[in-house]
Amino acid sequence: MQNRAVLFCISLFFLCLHFTAYAKNSAAEHTLESLFVDAVANETVPGISVAVADKNGIVWAKGYGFADLENHVAMTNKHKMRIGSIAKVITSAGLMRLYDKGKIDLDKPITEYVSYWPNSHPPITLRQLTSHTAGIRHYKKGADEFLLNKPFKNMQTSVALFQDDALLFPPGTAFAYSTFAWSLISAAMENADGSRSFEEIIQQEVFNPLNMQDSVFDHQYQIIDYRQRPYSVIDGKLYNSRQTDHSYKWAGGGIIASTSDISRFAVAHLKGKYLQPESVEMMFNKAALKNNEKVEFGIGWHIGFDSYHNNQRYKNDTEAKSLMAAMPNVVMHSGGSMGGTTMMILCTDHNRAVTVVKNVDGDQSVDVFLLALRTLSFYHQ
Repeated sequence: MQNRAVLFCISLFFLCLHFTAYAKNSAAEHTLESLFVDAVANETVPGISVAVADKNGIVWAKGYGFADLENHVAMTNKHKMRIGSIAKVITSAGLMRLYDKGKIDLDKPITEYVSYWPNSHPPITLRQLTSHTAGIRHYKKGADEFLLNKPFKNMQTSVALFQDDALLFPPGTAFAYSTFAWSLISAAMENADGSRSFEEIIQQEVFNPLNMQDSVFDHQYQIIDYRQRPYSVIDGKLYNSRQTDHSYKWAGGGIIASTSDISRFAVAHLKGKYLQPESVEMMFNKAALKNNEKVEFGIGWHIGFDSYHNNQRYKNDTEAKSLMAAMPNVVMHSGGSMGGTTMMILCTDHNRAVTVVKNVDGDQSVDVFLLALRTLSFYHQ
């Protein structure tokens, strides 16, 4: 009889723990619900998709507002969003899969993989390209390169956009963010692999093994299930975004995906099965210039919150400062595209990732970085 009483007390204890945890999670999700409902209440925010994942899979994922305003299509967690530069970390994963298989060397001159890259340029390595220290330029100001709307048939035509332009600095001596650097990376990946196109490499080395069924290349004329409609804010008003073709920058900004796919993708790096641990360590550590000064990027990934702490927008924001201080070990990437604004953060202390995307560019009313921070903090409590 005494043993039964003890067993009953133990069972009751664990039952209480279960309901306490359930109540805590429910309260957190209710608070999160309010954050996102309030966010899409802004007239210049059509819709938002959010997903949180840990090592066991998706913890919470939901869509708010509209994926298509004109046809009253509600946003869901299945919608494929314009994730912008998150494509760079997807490309990094494909690159490191080739590296793990011994197909590519991060420190060889790029000319060993891309024969049409001009020999007149100083030697550049893939390691420098992935950390934005190669001196390749970004979009030209006033040239509307961000708004290109013509198809590029292959990587060589994409690289031709910038290959004859002078480097911004000798490779390895400074930092300058560049989307075009990733076109050169994708060309090197194709040639190093020898048998597959860049799209096939990403499909077979990233999307398939990680079961990313809601991630595809953003071919503008294809019929793609659950593709968001893109919007832009111009002079404070919401408009349909201009039509753009992303084939010139597949590797740097031409992929659409669900937020669930991206959060699960991020956490997969911590499981030790998808990539070699040594490769992940290289990706998640700051690269160094030739003078040993560290930059904020590893291989594709933005490392830590340093630039956000110093950003004028958050410098005096005590909440943001506090949330960042509570997550000292993070890797992440943001994304900006025509009709999409993204923030993805992976906290390596808690093995948890969040992705937040709104299907609009130019909007200043909702900060996806703060939404991502607040969302992660609820699940860290």
